[in-house]
Amino acid sequence: MTEDWHCHLLPGLDDGPATMDESVEMAMALQKAGFGSVYCTPHLIKGCFDADKGAVKAKLAALQARLQNENIDLRILPGREYYLDEFLFDYLKDPLPLGETKYIMLELPNHIDSEYVKEACFRIKRSGFIPMIAHPERCSLFDMPETEKTVWFRFSRSKLNHQGSKPGHPSLLEYLKDLGCAFQANLGSFAGWYGSQVQQVAGNLKNTEVYTHFGTDAHSASGVLLPTDRKLPGDP
Repeated sequence: MTEDWHCHLLPGLDDGPATMDESVEMAMALQKAGFGSVYCTPHLIKGCFDADKGAVKAKLAALQARLQNENIDLRILPGREYYLDEFLFDYLKDPLPLGETKYIMLELPNHIDSEYVKEACFRIKRSGFIPMIAHPERCSLFDMPETEKTVWFRFSRSKLNHQGSKPGHPSLLEYLKDLGCAFQANLGSFAGWYGSQVQQVAGNLKNTEVYTHFGTDAHSASGVLLPTDRKLPGDP
């Protein structure tokens, strides 16, 4: 069964489902799409979506009980999608990794300085956790103009070629790969749900084997209804 590593399934915590019934509807859609386990990753953004860790665990327990009562065979696990800003390390004093793993999911703002991304990921790794970069294909730090697409395909798994690249873009990716970060792709990116440019970058990252995990990043039932004849990236 396929794992969904990024999903806004828990009710009333962020911009995902507002009610438990909506969460149950999403869970049914996830099960129908072939998912067996789902990591619930509500946003954690200071002043916007900042429910505490206890609230996440309480919502997860209540939803899991509801799913069991309704015979929906879906395993759900706790997590967060941490926004990388100046408040991140206050939250990471008591982190909520993905399930029983050491992964800390990070959302990188488009405007952030790449050197701060490097520093933050280094500090997370040094603390014993592993940064997982959420949907890098949607972050302009990992994007390149059309004239540089051919250079991208020359990147190997072990070493990235900097020839013709913009400063800070491939070098950031190389640093994060060497540091041992994980990279999570949104399944909808491959279908063009976020536009053709994101679709192109997602294909580039997949072809160069950057991605380590995949997820729906679903916020509603419609976000998980993938075509049944589509083979999910990463499936054997």
